Amino acid sequence: MTVRKASDPRDISTFYRILLETARRDRFLVRAESYYRDIWDILVERGLAQLFLAEHEGEALAGAIAFILGDKAWYVYGASSNTRRQVMPNHLLQWTMILWAMENGCRFYDFRGVSGNLDPSDPLYGLYRFKKGFAGEFTEFIGEFDLVLRPVWYLAYSYGEPAYRRLRARLRPASRQGGAAEGA
Repeated sequence: MTVRKASDPRDISTFYRILLETARRDRFLVRAESYYRDIWDILVERGLAQLFLAEHEGEALAGAIAFILGDKAWYVYGASSNTRRQVMPNHLLQWTMILWAMENGCRFYDFRGVSGNLDPSDPLYGLYRFKKGFAGEFTEFIGEFDLVLRPVWYLAYSYGEPAYRRLRARLRPASRQGGAAEGA
């Protein structure tokens, strides 16, 4: 297993392919590939972000994008293939990103969010367990506030989004109830 810092913008396509695979597996939406190309053009080219790819026997199995500003680095986007998950590419990927952050003078490495529900029965508990395995601390911030500009649409969203989550949880196969053990 090796992890490399991507140096060619064509590596975005490799990352995006893995991201789509992750999104299908874990049932979440992703932005268009052009969004990640913009990250490359605007942030990676200026040294404010880096794309990392974890490869095993020449095959890219995982990827991640981290942002850096001042003395803090953020793990922002991550993806892992369904292939050879047993080699656990995300562990070396994260460790490499932490070392990169330290090399760049960072004092903090932020794994970013977890669901906030730290109950082992939560479908996203595996993500928390993965991040906690790096001695991460769970930190809760004040949260977000909504500025409601269209009350009817906001009301529909307020009721529709929780209903969607309940339906998705009921439709999720039993094998996925344990959450993602690798973190991406």
